[in-house]
Amino acid sequence: MNIRIVPIDQINAVAYNPRLDLQQGDPEYEKLRLSIEEFGYVESIAWNERTGHMVDGYQRYKKLDCDQ
Repeated sequence: MNIRIVPIDQINAVAYNPRLDLQQGDPEYEKLRLSIEEFGYVESIAWNERTGHMVDGYQRYKKLDCDQ
């Protein structure tokens, strides 16, 4: 595994995301927000460098994207 820091705009969320599209105020979004605030960002987003598509971490990506 190669862990790198890349700008969020290089990560492409794909249309076939199987997860719900959480929005600020949704209970699951708020649980994620509180967890990140309390413990920090501890689990990375899995990203395919060749395609630029996200493989895992859609909800964390959504939270990071909303913070900008």
